[in-house]
Amino acid sequence: MQTSLEGLTLHVASVERSRDFYLAIPGARLLHERGDEFALLQIGRMRLGLLNRRVLREGGPGFHMEVSTAATGVDDLYEQVRANGITPTGPPRDRAWGERTFHATDPDGNLVEFDSRLGEEG
Repeated sequence: MQTSLEGLTLHVASVERSRDFYLAIPGARLLHERGDEFALLQIGRMRLGLLNRRVLREGGPGFHMEVSTAATGVDDLYEQVRANGITPTGPPRDRAWGERTFHATDPDGNLVEFDSRLGEEG
């Protein structure tokens, strides 16, 4: 049996605001939406659910997380997301672990990392 992670769901304050943020990532598309309760997006091979926190039970999970995306040509992606209205925390940088990355913060404070393996800039 093979198992793989194909998606995750973020608990957000505003589905509309978060949907607009993630749809600004080139290639992202909206698969399903249910008012301001839920939206399902496809970004590459992964599905991202956005669930409004108000539908969670009181005392439910309250955490932030990091969402990582992989791309080739992260420098071009940096310019594209800026043009689409996302404000990165800084320009792309080479990392010691062999990736070139930049980050942005989504409307709910989740850190979004955009990365490519060094040598895949093209």
